[in-house]
Amino acid sequence: MIIIRYLVLATLKNQIAILFVLLSVFFCQKLVKILGATVEGDIPINIVLTILGLSIPLMAQLILPLSLFLAILITFGRLYTNSEIIAMHACGLGKSILIKSSMILILVTALLATLNNGWIGPWSAQYQNKIIQHAKERFSITSLMAGKFHKSPDGRIVLFIEKINPQTFTNIFLAQSKNKGNMQPYIVIADKGYIGQRHDGAQIVTLDTGFRFEGTPFLHDFRITNFKTYQAIIHPPEITQSFNNAEQMSLPALWVINTYAPNYRSELHWRLTLVFAVLVMGLIVIPLSTINPRHGRIFSILPAMLLYLIFFLLQSLMQSGGRKGQINPAISMWIINIVYLGIAIILNLWDTTLFRKFREWCVRRS
Repeated sequence: MIIIRYLVLATLKNQIAILFVLLSVFFCQKLVKILGATVEGDIPINIVLTILGLSIPLMAQLILPLSLFLAILITFGRLYTNSEIIAMHACGLGKSILIKSSMILILVTALLATLNNGWIGPWSAQYQNKIIQHAKERFSITSLMAGKFHKSPDGRIVLFIEKINPQTFTNIFLAQSKNKGNMQPYIVIADKGYIGQRHDGAQIVTLDTGFRFEGTPFLHDFRITNFKTYQAIIHPPEITQSFNNAEQMSLPALWVINTYAPNYRSELHWRLTLVFAVLVMGLIVIPLSTINPRHGRIFSILPAMLLYLIFFLLQSLMQSGGRKGQINPAISMWIINIVYLGIAIILNLWDTTLFRKFREWCVRRS
């Protein structure tokens, strides 16, 4: 039908625009966090763009329901303001035409949310963790930042490099401030150096033309060594990788294993709720998008936004409590879902003939 196609296209255009804006906002927020972790040395700088790209499916888990909700609210609100929906009603088209056009986008968005929450998002989280762990195992020049002090995980060694080139680095300062076994604290200063790779995965750090100062302060026992070539072997750290946490498991895997631990059960019902939210919030926003010229557009959309915020705040609390094992998310989260589904059904049936008769019957009985 031409009217349905018109409503679907108008809503879809707004949904794509809103989705792009929300992704940009979440993307910038994630970028700030990743750059902060990079400055702290937790994430190598050469994998920042990869991590950002893999974060998009995780952002979309919350953005998809919100984009559809806002798209319907804005599109139908504009049509009410321009009296286009009023003209449709005058031509004999009821509110069912709005529900039919919205259900097309609701079903498509729910399908995308199911694929993203069930498979794409977990794969992205797992691959992201794998890349970060692999980068930490392979220390390289590209993971260092010039002009910054880098501290080892145990805090014993501090490294400073003034300038980093693609293959070499210059003006190096290396200090071990604490005793390690029989080795005393030392400082190494070199003009330049580079990193080589061995067949067993270990790396050889070679420094050219420098000094090594070894000794303990206040003991007057120092050794000063002038060297032309100084080499040290860096063995890759043994990092235990675990890809079996709840965020990295697909929806079918969570369905099978959700009874074993609270965090699995909470993650399962949280993902199902995100898909269910597309349906229930899409249905709720249809009657709430009605604009009353006397009240203004802000006051007309305020109830819809409050319902949406309350829904996700409550579900976030239920998810957090479920992870800690304090509540059962299979009960608490779905009670909220059923209550909101009931609200959606009541709001959409409120102006129907059957519901009007029921309300008149209730008034007469009272």
